[in-house]
Amino acid sequence: MNDIIVVGAGPVGLFAALLLGQQGHRVAVYERWPVFYPLPRACGIDHEIVRLLQGAGLAEAVAPLLDPVVGPDKTYEFLDASHDTLLKIDWNRPGPSGFAQMNMFYQPDFERIIDQAIEHMPNVQMHRGFELVDLVQTADHVDLGFVATQDRATRHTDQARYVIGADGARSAVRELAGITQTDLGFEYDWLVVDVVPHEERLWKPYVAQYCDPARPATAVASGPGRRRWEFMRLPGETNEALNRPDKIWELLAPWGLTPGNSTLERHTVYTFRGSWADDWQAGRLLLAGDAAHLMPPFLGQGLCSGLRDAKALAWRLSLVLQGKANAALLDSYGAERQSHVQEIIRQAVEMGRLICLLDPAEAALRDAGMKAALQDPSRAVTPPPEPRLGEGGVVQAGDPHAGYLSVQGRVSKDGHAGLFDDVIAKGWQLLVRGEVAKPHFDHEAGAAIARLDVAVAQFAPSGDVSDLDGTYARWFDRLGADTVLVRPDLYVFGTADITRVGDLLAAAAAFVPGALAHS
Repeated sequence: MNDIIVVGAGPVGLFAALLLGQQGHRVAVYERWPVFYPLPRACGIDHEIVRLLQGAGLAEAVAPLLDPVVGPDKTYEFLDASHDTLLKIDWNRPGPSGFAQMNMFYQPDFERIIDQAIEHMPNVQMHRGFELVDLVQTADHVDLGFVATQDRATRHTDQARYVIGADGARSAVRELAGITQTDLGFEYDWLVVDVVPHEERLWKPYVAQYCDPARPATAVASGPGRRRWEFMRLPGETNEALNRPDKIWELLAPWGLTPGNSTLERHTVYTFRGSWADDWQAGRLLLAGDAAHLMPPFLGQGLCSGLRDAKALAWRLSLVLQGKANAALLDSYGAERQSHVQEIIRQAVEMGRLICLLDPAEAALRDAGMKAALQDPSRAVTPPPEPRLGEGGVVQAGDPHAGYLSVQGRVSKDGHAGLFDDVIAKGWQLLVRGEVAKPHFDHEAGAAIARLDVAVAQFAPSGDVSDLDGTYARWFDRLGADTVLVRPDLYVFGTADITRVGDLLAAAAAFVPGALAHS
C-alpha cells in the first residue's frame, strides 16, 4: 500500500510528492493528462517559494529559469488610459527569505525540474493518463478507482493511507469528498496570451496593469525571453471572438508586436475568480492548490499559495507516517492555511475590482484618488505583508510573532558561508542570540530538541554561527526576543527571552505531541 496518493501532477502535486518522497515515504501520483502539459500557466513565484525550493535541493537547478524582479528598470505600475502612472508597487527589493521579492519564470521548465527529480526516486511512482472516478475511505486507508483517459474503459485501483487532492479547480477529490466552496462573486473572463519576442527588449513598465475602462489589460514578464499579456473580455464580446489570432495581434499591436517579430506561443480565455473550499480535509483526504482555493492573478500568489500548501502538508504527513505524531496533527493544516490564503484572495480580489472598472466615470474617480495618493510619500505602496497563519495551528499561544514567516540571511559556521538553510539545517530551527546558560538548556529542553530534530544556531561570541550581514540581529531587535523557534515550513512557532528557551522548546514538544505519539 502507498503511504500517499497525490491526485494531480501539476506543480503543487509534483512538489508535494517530491517532499514526501525525500522523507522516504511511498508515494503514487495520478494525473489525468496522458503526457506532460507543455504550455505556460503561472509565471511568477516569490522569495518564500524560492526558499522552499532551496530546502528541497532544487535552488541550483531552478536559478537559471528565474527572472528576478531586481533593478531600477523593473517596476510594477498601474497606468490609466493615457498610460500615466496611477500607482507604483515596490517589488524591486530583496525578500526576507534571501531572494528577490518576486521572480518570473516559464512554468513548463519549472515543472520538468521537479518531474525529473521525482523520476530518480524509486519510492515515487508516476501514473499519467488516469482519471479518478471513485474513492472509499476505511478506518486506516483510502481505496481509489481510476479509468484510463484514452479509452474510458480500462480501470485501475490503488490504495493509500492518505490522499492529497491537487487536481485543480474542478477537483475530483473535492467533489467526491462532498466539500463545498465559498465564492466571493468576483468573476471576469480574461484572454491570456503568451508571446516570445524574437529580439530582446526592455519593457517599461516591467509589470503593468493598464486600468483603461475601454479594455483593462495586464503585461508581465513570464520568464527569460518571454512576455505575457492579459486582456479583459468586454460585455457583449464572446470568448471565441476574443480568442481569434487576428484579434490577438490587433490587441498586441500597440506594443509593436506582429507575427513577423514575435511567436504566439499560447492563448486562451480564463475566468478569474476568488473562491475557496470550505473544508480542506475530509478524513484521510486533504486538498491543496487550486483544489482548495482560486484567486485572481493580480498579486502573483496563486501558485505560491499552492506550493505553501504542499510544504505545510508534507511536514505534518511525514510526522504522522513516521509514527511520531497521530492524525490529530493534520487538523491544524486547514485551520492555518485557510485564513492565510483567504487574506491573500481578498487582497487579490480587491485589486481586481480596482482594475476591472469599465464605467468611465467610476474609473475617473479611481484615477484621481490614486494620483493624489501617488503624490503623498506617506502613502507609498509596497507589497502587502505576508499574512499570519490562522488560529488553531501549531504555534505558541499568545505570541504576537508566532505564525509569521521567518527570515533567512547569510551566515558562516565552521568555515562554511552561505544562506542559513544551506549552512545550518533544514527542518525545525532554534535561533538564539547571546549566551545560553546551562540551567536554561536543561534536560527537558534537550529532549525536546532531540524529539523534534531541532537544529540550534547560537549567535554569540562563543557561539558557532556568525551573522554575516546583520540579518538576524535586526530580526531579533524587531521581534524583541532572543530566541526564535522556526517550523519546517519556515513559519515562526514562537519566541522567548533567552532565559525561557527551555519553556519555548517544551511548548513545541508538548504542542506537537498533542499530536506526538510517545514511544
